[in-house]
Amino acid sequence: MLKEVSKALFEEQTRGLNTKLAKSRGWTIHKVEFPVIDCEFSEDGWQGLRIRMECSDWNERPPSIELQFPNGSALTEDMVPVGSTNVFNKSRHQNTQRPFVCMRGSYEYHTHSSHINDLWSPLRGKAAYTLGEILSQLWNAWKKDRKKC
Repeated sequence: MLKEVSKALFEEQTRGLNTKLAKSRGWTIHKVEFPVIDCEFSEDGWQGLRIRMECSDWNERPPSIELQFPNGSALTEDMVPVGSTNVFNKSRHQNTQRPFVCMRGSYEYHTHSSHINDLWSPLRGKAAYTLGEILSQLWNAWKKDRKKC
């Protein structure tokens, strides 16, 4: 996909990621500038989680999502919020060697050996798989799986 088209779609889909939305959800938006969305989920008493979505080929391919500590360093396996959603996988992804998001709509999911037959192409362009919706799905999973401080 042409970079200009990818950037225009990114900007259209991130327009709603603003201060008002962030405040209502307890998010800190560190950066929303093509091709990166860098957002932190936090709530008093709970371990925060920072999500870095790399979207350079949006939406030809899903965003690559990195799990981070609130300070921006890579999340360690023992600190991954693991619970009922199975979204946050503490094992090492074969490509990144880091814990990863195991959810439809993440590059790591669609390239994992367990899910290579679950293609991105049928999901691409659907309302549930916009950048804002993917970020919201991650936030909802974090709320269910988060760890106490």
